[in-house]
Amino acid sequence: MIEHKPLYQAMQQAVSQTLENMAFMEVMEHFDPDYEIPAEQLAWTSLLISDPVQGEVRLAMTKTLLEKLTAAIFALEPEEISQAQMDDILHELLNTIAGLFMTNLLADNQTFQLGLPEAGEGELPELEESAVVWKLMTADEDPLQLFAVGVPLVALNKPAE
Repeated sequence: MIEHKPLYQAMQQAVSQTLENMAFMEVMEHFDPDYEIPAEQLAWTSLLISDPVQGEVRLAMTKTLLEKLTAAIFALEPEEISQAQMDDILHELLNTIAGLFMTNLLADNQTFQLGLPEAGEGELPELEESAVVWKLMTADEDPLQLFAVGVPLVALNKPAE
């Protein structure tokens, strides 16, 4: 039986812990729940979860925030940052967030299997009806969004009977 914390809380904790530990940035809920990151400002990545449930986690943020995070993590000036470094940080952030998310969600010592992050291009793929979305922002009001996609993953939000 899978024991869990609520899905929303598990993700919120994973994102906060990741950004605080890696980049010393505070994260909170976005003040505008209807806000969408414009496609031309978007940087995103996704990864599959294959065990013990199937699903996908996506991370989206503005290119500006990605640049700030990359500069903070690598201790570089913005003009010194390469696209490859930004891609690495985007993937590492999602990998860390997804791992903490699953750890927060599942019973102690329950194993899980994640795929490798894959870069997204252009607009985010359309979401299925069951998807769960977290609209967050940094203390500087830079937006980021996370998505849990897939009925088996999202079903972890329902209490066990």
